Amino acid sequence: MPDRRTFVLAAGGVAVALLALGADLLGIADLPFYTKGEPREAVVVLEMAGDGGLILPLRNGDEIPSKPPLFHWLGLLSSWVLGEVTEFSTRLPSALLAIALTLTVYTFAGSVGRIRCGWLAAISLLFSFEWLRAARTARVDMTFSVFVATALLTFAWMERTGSTRNRRLLFWGSVAAATLAKGPAGLLLPLLVIAVHVATRRNETQAGPALRTRARDVRDTLLDLGVPRGGSAVAALTGLWYAAAWWIGGEAFVDVHLWRENVFRVLDAGRFDSGHQHGLLYLPAQFVLGAFPWSLSLPAVAWWLWRGRPLPETERFLVVWFVVLFAVFCIPESKRGVYLLPAYPAGALLFGLVLGPGPEGDAPRRLAAWGWLLGSVVLASLGLAGLIVASQLPIDGWILPHLRAHEASEVAAALAELRLHAGRTAVASVTILVAAAAAAVNAPGAHWLRASVPLVVALAVTLAGLVAPVERAIARARSFSPFVREMDRHVGNARVAFAPGTFDYGVVFYAQRHIPRLGSAAGDTDFLLAFERPDAPPTRPVLLRSEGTGVRGRTRLLLLGPPNETRTNAEAEAAD
Repeated sequence: MPDRRTFVLAAGGVAVALLALGADLLGIADLPFYTKGEPREAVVVLEMAGDGGLILPLRNGDEIPSKPPLFHWLGLLSSWVLGEVTEFSTRLPSALLAIALTLTVYTFAGSVGRIRCGWLAAISLLFSFEWLRAARTARVDMTFSVFVATALLTFAWMERTGSTRNRRLLFWGSVAAATLAKGPAGLLLPLLVIAVHVATRRNETQAGPALRTRARDVRDTLLDLGVPRGGSAVAALTGLWYAAAWWIGGEAFVDVHLWRENVFRVLDAGRFDSGHQHGLLYLPAQFVLGAFPWSLSLPAVAWWLWRGRPLPETERFLVVWFVVLFAVFCIPESKRGVYLLPAYPAGALLFGLVLGPGPEGDAPRRLAAWGWLLGSVVLASLGLAGLIVASQLPIDGWILPHLRAHEASEVAAALAELRLHAGRTAVASVTILVAAAAAAVNAPGAHWLRASVPLVVALAVTLAGLVAPVERAIARARSFSPFVREMDRHVGNARVAFAPGTFDYGVVFYAQRHIPRLGSAAGDTDFLLAFERPDAPPTRPVLLRSEGTGVRGRTRLLLLGPPNETRTNAEAEAAD
C-alpha cells in the first residue's frame, strides 16, 4: 500500500496533468496558421511526408530548412499516426513534450521539497505566457527546451541520489535530442551549466590552489558523467546527420547551419539578415512579460535565495542553471523572448521550492504577497474588460480610431467574436473577477497554496474564455487558408507562382504543393500570387482577393490570371 504522501503526490500529478492537457491542447486543432514561423516548419514536415526525404527536405522544393530535423521527424510521426499533415499534427509534438516536462517539474519539486512545492513549480511553468505559447505552436523551441531541461534535471537528480548507467543514458540521450532539435547549443549549454555549477561549488575539504582544485572538480564531474563516451556518441549521432545534410546541401547548407544560425546570429545578426537585433535589456523585459504573473514574485524569490546562503546543492544548481542560460542568451545580437525558454523550468522550480514552505522573514513574505496581489489585479482587469465587451457597450468608437488600420481590423474582429458569444464571455469574465479576488484575499500572510488555486482558475478561464476566442478571431482575420481553397478551384492543375516580392509559407502549406518564386520578371506563368499594393495596381486581371491580411495583418493576397484573360462576372465579384 502506498503511503499517504505518495498518494497525495500522485493525486496532485493527476490534477497537473489535466490542467496541462487543457491548457496546451485547447483549440490548437481549430486554429489556422497565421504567423510566419509555424507554417515554415510545417512545410518541412509536408516535404518529408511527400518525396522530400528525411535528411534535408527542401522547403517549397528550393529552400534549406534553418534547423536540424528532430522536431520535423516528430511532426511527421504524429502526422502519420493521425493520417495527414495538419495544423494539429504539427503542433502536437510541442504540446505533448511541454505536458511531459510540466509533470516532470512537478514530480521533481514535489520529491525534493513539499508536495505543494511541486504544485507551485508546475503551475508557474504551465501558465507562464511564453511557455504556454511555445507549447501550442509548431516551432522547434519547445522540443529544444524540453530536452535541455531533461538533461539538466537528470544531472540534478544524479547529484542528489547517485549516478547510474540508465541515468547517464537519459542525460546523453536528451543532449543528443536537443542537438538534433536546434544545433550545437543542445550539447554546449548543459555542459556549460554543469561546469559553472561545479566550478563555483564550496569545497572546504581539498587542499591546494583554489583554481586548480576547481578545475579538477570540473574534470572529475564530467568524467563521472561519461563525457568521453557520451560526448563522442552524441557527436557521432548528430554528426551523421550533419555529414549527410552537407553531402546533400553542399555550401548552401554550410551557409545556413554554420554561418547564419550559429556564428553570425551570435556575432553579427545583420550579416545574413538574421533579424531580432536587440540590446542587453531586451531579454530581462521579455522574461517579466513571458513569465507573467509569476515573474512579479521574482524579487521575493531572489531575496530569499540571497538570505539563505549557502544554498543546498539542488537549489544552487537551479540558480546556476537559470543565471547561466539567461546570461548566455543575452550575449548574441539576435534576441527573442522564446530563446529564454530553457531557463523557465529552473525558474519555476526555484519559485516552487522557495514559496512552497514560504520565504523566511516578514520582508520577503510581504514582497511575494505584493507580486501575487499585482497579478490578481491584472487578471481582474482582464475580467472587467471582458464584462464590458459582453455588455455590448459601444466601445469600438473609443478604441478603433486610435489604432492603425490593420490593428483596428483585428481588434474589431476580436470584439465581434467575444460579442457573438456574449453569454459565455460574461460568465468567463465574472469567474475571472471572483477567482482573482479570492487569490488577492489569500495572498497576504503567505497563504500561497490557497491563493494559487483561485489564481489558476482565473488564468485557465482567461485562456479558455478570453484569449482563445481572441486568438481565433485574429487567426481567421490573417490566415490565407480560405483564399487557397478558392484558388485551387480557379487554378486546378495549371501553373501558379509567387510574383516578385511575394511569398508566404502558409499558402505553400495549404496548397500542398510547390509554388515557385519568380525573379525580377513575371514570366509566362498562367497564374500569379501577388500582395496587394495600392500604389502599384496589378497589370494582370485580378481573379481573387483574400479576406485574410497575412502574417503582419497588413496585406491582402491577390490571384492574378493570365495577361489576356477576361474575368467572368463571378470572378470579378469574388475579387472585389
